[in-house]
Amino acid sequence: MKTHPEHRLTIDHLFMFIEPGGPEIDALKRLGLQETYRRAHPGQGTANVCFGFDNLYLELLWLTSEAEARCPAIERTRLWERSQWRALGTCPFGIAFRGDLDSEGAPAWDYRPPYLPGGTAIQVATASDDPALPMVFVSPGHERPIEWPPARRGTLQHSGGWGEVLWVDIGLPSRAAAAPPLRTVASASSPLRITARPDGRHSLRLALADAQGQHTHTLDLASTGLGHWRVSLIDETLPARSWQRAWAALGLTAPDGLMQRLLDAWAEPQRHYHTQQHLRECLALLEPALDLAQHPGEVELALWFHDAVYDPKGKDNEARSADWATEALARAGAGSAVQQRARALIMVTCHDAEPTDPDARLLVDIDLAILGAEPARFAEYDAQVRAEYRWVPGGLYRRKRKEVLAGFLAGPTIYGTGRFRERFEGPARENLRSAG
Repeated sequence: MKTHPEHRLTIDHLFMFIEPGGPEIDALKRLGLQETYRRAHPGQGTANVCFGFDNLYLELLWLTSEAEARCPAIERTRLWERSQWRALGTCPFGIAFRGDLDSEGAPAWDYRPPYLPGGTAIQVATASDDPALPMVFVSPGHERPIEWPPARRGTLQHSGGWGEVLWVDIGLPSRAAAAPPLRTVASASSPLRITARPDGRHSLRLALADAQGQHTHTLDLASTGLGHWRVSLIDETLPARSWQRAWAALGLTAPDGLMQRLLDAWAEPQRHYHTQQHLRECLALLEPALDLAQHPGEVELALWFHDAVYDPKGKDNEARSADWATEALARAGAGSAVQQRARALIMVTCHDAEPTDPDARLLVDIDLAILGAEPARFAEYDAQVRAEYRWVPGGLYRRKRKEVLAGFLAGPTIYGTGRFRERFEGPARENLRSAG
């Protein structure tokens, strides 16, 4: 990790609390991450599993003993309160630095947990007495994981193609994100970003670089209403790859600046579910299913445009999105047949009729795949939809939402293609029954 001279704190590792043996461990492994090591912390009442990158590591931490975590030697860390973040609304994160907190204007105290060798102390920021803030401290180790002795280093993330973490973004409720002590340490560490989340949730994003130092993926973890973390890996190369592939399949050249205008539209502030996250998820689902498409260029471009216009109070979002797509295709020189196919594919996302065309079935299945997502992602989706309709009174929203979800359950199948039905039908019905 390269830092500017004015940034004197370097991130050593980050911890986040999970439940013992939580699903997040296996979720990270399914994404291709390799477990580096595990250890227990005798006397502190915690244990962990760590995933090491070249310059820092991610620690999943859980409580093993409430009595130890709340004993006099440990209690000031507020580790017990942090482990109860779901119930208490505390912060589940810790940020460990290499450097010196006092010299950065962050008063600290010496923490001496029983598992450390005698005479060793961990410098902990006094501001961390507030459990609504991350625990900020100085790691007792001063080497990057790539510099650890082989016996400790174990497996880093080279098999997945990742080396260093380029930056870290920690999402916190607005009050915590604005806390001056936290801003002080963030300003002293260039790779650390603090983001205020109006939804009051917590999130952690790590920008992963390949061996050449290029940002290829982002590891994205976000808290959900279920009390677990939604874990995903964002392929940062996917949008450009998809965009180029779609226009190449059409034999056309995209209008200048159109891709960025679309991405900007997907990032508008009124959106919570219909965001770039949804677009990326759709594109990622299409990529291995392109063999199912009769007109792959139109299908891929329709996904780019299907929620390009989005007003939660609007009744004509799909029609306006389709207008934008056909206008862009006309400017690029597309024939009327291509324009009509793209328009029809976008309009099918109104979900007001059963799709009969194979391309329409594929596109609708991709759009509805969120219903069969893992429970943590489905819970996040449910909260995101509610945020988009926050202007609707609670009782009315719950009644209408229940009607919509019941409509999906009423049919013999939710998904029109065998491949998506096999993967998502069972989980979708389970999610919908739980939500209803």
